[in-house]
Formats: sequence, structure tokens, C-alpha cells
Amino acid sequence: MKLDLADTSFFLARDTVVPSNLPGMAIWRERLFAWMMQNAAKPSDFFKIPPNRVVELGTKIEI
Repeated sequence: MKLDLADTSFFLARDTVVPSNLPGMAIWRERLFAWMMQNAAKPSDFFKIPPNRVVELGTKIEI
């Protein structure tokens, strides 16, 4: 299937991890995990999608 990138929109999900004071994991681990998620490669860069053709829908996740 051939796609014209100028006429195609790509919808990507984006999750933002936020450390919380909820019981469970140690706070330093939550902060480390959130930092690693923030610095991970973006799917649009990995798949070489033009930035002007991307729509990102996101949520915040408390861990």
C-alpha cells in the first residue's frame, strides 16, 4: 500500500510517568523510572514520521 506522507496523519499515544507518594515502590526508583521514560526515544523519531504529520494524544500516569 502506498501512502503520500503529505496527505497522511499519524496518531501516536504518549504517556507521561509521574512519581507519587502512593505506597509501593521507593520514591528514588519512581523518579529514576520517570526520568528514563522521559528520555526514551520517541516513536515518531524511530519510525521517521515527519513531525508536521503527527498528532500525539497523551495521559499522565502516577506510579
